[in-house]
Amino acid sequence: MATTVNGNGHGQSSLDDLGNHIYLEKQDKLRDIGIDIQTSQIVVVGSQSSGKSSLLESLTSFSFPCGQGLCTRYATQITLRRHHVKSIVISITPRLNADSALTDRLRAFRHELEEFEEQDVASVIEKANEVMGIRSGEREHDMSLPMFSDDILKVEISGPERSHLTVIDVPGLFSVTDEGITTELDKTMVETMVQRYMENERTIVLAVMSCLADRATERVLQFAKVADPSGERTVGVLTKADLAKEKAVIHNLLDLVRGKTLNLGYYVVRNRGADESNLTISQCRMREKELFAEPKWAELAKLGRTGVQDLSMELRSLLTKLAKQELPKQRVEVTKRLADCQRIFNGMGPTRADSASQRECLTKLASRFERIIHDALEGRYEGHPVFDYKPDLKLITKIISLNEGFSDLMWKKGHTYNFAGKSQHKGDETTLDYETSTNEVLALGASFPELNDIIDTDNFHCDGPSDADIMELIDECYRNSRGPELGTFGGSLLAMTFRAQAKKWPDIVRSHVKVVIVLIHSAIEGFLETIFVDRRMREELWQTALLDQLLEAYRRALDHAQFLIDIELNGRPNTVNHYFNDNLQKARMNRITERMGMVLHEDVIVPKSALQCLAMSKSNADQVKEDIHDILKSYYKVSRKRFVDVICQQVIEHYLLDGSVSPLKVLTPELVTKMSDDTLEMIAGEEAGTKRERERLRNEIRGLQEALKVLRG
Repeated sequence: MATTVNGNGHGQSSLDDLGNHIYLEKQDKLRDIGIDIQTSQIVVVGSQSSGKSSLLESLTSFSFPCGQGLCTRYATQITLRRHHVKSIVISITPRLNADSALTDRLRAFRHELEEFEEQDVASVIEKANEVMGIRSGEREHDMSLPMFSDDILKVEISGPERSHLTVIDVPGLFSVTDEGITTELDKTMVETMVQRYMENERTIVLAVMSCLADRATERVLQFAKVADPSGERTVGVLTKADLAKEKAVIHNLLDLVRGKTLNLGYYVVRNRGADESNLTISQCRMREKELFAEPKWAELAKLGRTGVQDLSMELRSLLTKLAKQELPKQRVEVTKRLADCQRIFNGMGPTRADSASQRECLTKLASRFERIIHDALEGRYEGHPVFDYKPDLKLITKIISLNEGFSDLMWKKGHTYNFAGKSQHKGDETTLDYETSTNEVLALGASFPELNDIIDTDNFHCDGPSDADIMELIDECYRNSRGPELGTFGGSLLAMTFRAQAKKWPDIVRSHVKVVIVLIHSAIEGFLETIFVDRRMREELWQTALLDQLLEAYRRALDHAQFLIDIELNGRPNTVNHYFNDNLQKARMNRITERMGMVLHEDVIVPKSALQCLAMSKSNADQVKEDIHDILKSYYKVSRKRFVDVICQQVIEHYLLDGSVSPLKVLTPELVTKMSDDTLEMIAGEEAGTKRERERLRNEIRGLQEALKVLRG
């Protein structure tokens, strides 16, 4: 058998000083509670013929019942306690995944004996095998039954001569199956069970093997290497030292112990021989002392690594250190798991057996959803832990940042051509952050196939303004559409040049709105996962009551964005904003100032004729085209600012975030009150699996609360 040792004893004169019993008793209590938490322990692993049983007997001062099938087909927790009354109590701790009926049946198994009689203990263990439903006794050859079990047999031994010690004995490794007895599946199950104990980071691995074994091919070392690659938790134990007759073998053992190929080193022990079954434990210990007192073992004995006593002293140190350093970590682990379980359990709400309880449950959850959405839009993150571990749900923060990037992009790259003059915005690298963020969100949108009919997720890129001269555009438009006006131009000419200058706006706007839609859609899904922890309920609610309304809300926002685009680009240019006239007058003044600068010089008198020539040097067409440019520039600036504002205010803020038609306002308590009983049953009706999960969580919470009391006590 592979054996897990965890205790406060070393099997010699006193077990009490093997570790600090206060810390180790806490580990026992944690195991008794039956929760899935790693406890501090020492695992002894090796083949069935490696001498582990004899080593275990020496460590515990307890002789285990002999016989095929006893204590070898499941983990057996053996706890020794000092008490003035002698007793042996045998019970079963159910596997973690056992259903409630099986759990109750297994926990009901309990037998108490006053004295240790091998036949009585063997009889009780046989009954335990039957309760677990494994092959044994009359059913030994019933291949329809499993050979091994994940349940744990618990043996508590009390008496005035006992000392605190807990041993978890698990089935040992075997490489060859016995026809009609064990199968490859059994072999795999045992290996998995042993690996589970070895991989526990709170476990010290005792790799047990015969001193005559070939360590290059020893499976126990291979298993230890996988479970503990760094070798920081592995101690080697070389058994059957009495069989090492040749000096060369002893010399090799000395080299191995000295070499410390394992971080925690090797120990050499003597086992009970096959012809020593009648010897007492004390007699076996005496023979071990006599063996290592022989001259050929003297050099090895000086290293303090021979015999169970030396091994026990090392276990004492390791267990004390391990238990003390892991206890604070266990408190943190249990506290976090308890909080997680309570959150999930509370999220499931009360039992939902009828429409009234279903409506009440959904109404409460919808109210919580409504509150967290409100706080997400107000930037009030401190009251919801979800914002700490899911920062992407900080919705208003991300959208404000995107709106600013959208405005910046429109300012720097939204125009097709640069306007004439000194102030130029050719676009710069600061807009790359916005484009990168946009494409990251669009990539996220690809994970929502339900949005495929509404938005595309192609990468977005906006080129900077063209290097072409805008006056060439104005000249072409003027020549192709001039009318009979004298010294002025028709209104259609401004509209034409404006559309050409703002032709990138629709793509920029649609991309921005799509990005916000994806963010909102992802956030809604994230908030639903946080509030509606019952996955079936959440998915039914999504498909039955939310998705169609969400898609309709997104379409409304996109339609309104297109409406604003049509007004701004396809309608007649129009504004009553006084900044338009201010900008226009400044542009004209700048032109006059620039021209005068060509003839005016400091302390130089300029002839009147020169000024007259300056004013009369422009043709009618050139003058009109300059006016078109200045009017277009002034109007474009006013229009861009207005357009950015209405997109952010109406499309983003009203249609997508905070308006009555926002997708974030779809799930409300009012929606639940309007649901029919059939809809409620479809969404919130409790399945058998949900009931089992509720019961499992209730039991786990109870166990974690008990564990926390133990750890804090």
